[in-house]
Amino acid sequence: MKSSRSEVCLIQHNKNGALGVPFFYCVFRFFFVSLQGEYLDTMEANNNNKKLKTLRWIIVALILLFAASMVIMIFTMRQRSETFAQNLLMQGELTQLMLEHETIRQENLQFQAELTEKDSIILANSAEIQRLIVQQADYRRIRRQLELLRNITQDYVRRIDSLIVVNEELALQNQEIRQELTAERQRSRALAQDRDRLDDKVAIAASTLRAYNLRAYALRVRGTNQTITDRAARADRINVEFTLGENRIIQAGPRSIYVRIARPDNVIILAGLGDQYTFMLDEDQLQFTIREEIVYDNTAQSIRTSWSQRDPSQPAMAGVYTVTVFMDGQEIGQTFFELR
Repeated sequence: MKSSRSEVCLIQHNKNGALGVPFFYCVFRFFFVSLQGEYLDTMEANNNNKKLKTLRWIIVALILLFAASMVIMIFTMRQRSETFAQNLLMQGELTQLMLEHETIRQENLQFQAELTEKDSIILANSAEIQRLIVQQADYRRIRRQLELLRNITQDYVRRIDSLIVVNEELALQNQEIRQELTAERQRSRALAQDRDRLDDKVAIAASTLRAYNLRAYALRVRGTNQTITDRAARADRINVEFTLGENRIIQAGPRSIYVRIARPDNVIILAGLGDQYTFMLDEDQLQFTIREEIVYDNTAQSIRTSWSQRDPSQPAMAGVYTVTVFMDGQEIGQTFFELR
């Protein structure tokens, strides 16, 4: 462009000659145009550089905006994934907690009346937690609600344990009361039986005689001399003494008194062999040592009877002897003596 403008000026100068445009003007114009062209080229280059820089900044800004969008999207997706995982975990905890509660409730239906209010509170809290999980509420808020529900269920279990302890104590008390009632009934029956037995004994006592001051001892006999001895080798006779008690109820008349003397080896000293030397006691037939016939007149009587050694060559046995007295099919007295 510079060369074209200068050529035009020079051409005009050659055509016009001295009468045309002055040469100085052409030179000035040539330099001015040249400078103007260079300035315009510089301005155009500067404008192109600015546009390029602007374009670069726009591209950088778009890249940064895209990267920021990707980061936000990834963070949001990760946060949603974490929220989903947390909600899933808390849903599992809630389900497990309610299953445990239902199991405990079913195992303790006998306490349903006492625990109705607690059941309602637990169900209401469970429904609230379920609502928060569905709404994907704040994790910490749901966690606090879960901890609250867990504390309530633990208190529920403690309440059941307390009711069980109370029931066990009541059952124990009831058992003790039943045992006391049973024992009291047994005591009452025993007392009644004792009264019956006492009545029977009184009736029997009223119709039976008793031997008082009963004593038995051995005698050494030498002719008409008789001395009490406790030596087995010297014992020739055994005396039995007692007082037959007074009884105004029984019938007076003849009576047979039977005495049984048992040696230290529990063998009965016999009056003789055969049924005539026996008597009946209830349904048993017993052998006797001495039989004494009396006439009872309902008053107290002193009785003395004895048994004599038949074979002096066989001394008495050393030890404790038992003497038992019977009358009217009853035992009326017993005593002991000892020979050395």
